[in-house]
Amino acid sequence: MFNKKNNTNHYEEAPFAAGMNFDFEEVDPFLRRLSSSILDSGFSQDDINTIQSEINTMKEDNEVKEIGIFDVIYKGQPTKIRIQAEIHIEDVDKEIVLYMFSIQELVDIIDEEMLKTEEEREF
Repeated sequence: MFNKKNNTNHYEEAPFAAGMNFDFEEVDPFLRRLSSSILDSGFSQDDINTIQSEINTMKEDNEVKEIGIFDVIYKGQPTKIRIQAEIHIEDVDKEIVLYMFSIQELVDIIDEEMLKTEEEREF
């Protein structure tokens, strides 16, 4: 997990990012969690399916892919979240580093949710 300013990002509204390692089967529940717990209107099932489908097409170790920009509502305001994925393959296991770019306040909240997810893994 991290929270950083990405100076190479050309998406002016989303210069901050939160990121975390996920197993593929953890992506859907995490996106649903964000949608139900912190966003007024979050990722639709079609959005989640698109994200997972794009991740599934990634086959090379250390491959990085722009997944897309998704419209959400945060605190009553239309906001965008840009998602990028990086894949790490070891033997047959695929680990995804999911990066989520948005406004600083939302990135901070996403980072907190990522920390909670990491803590839950430990139990």
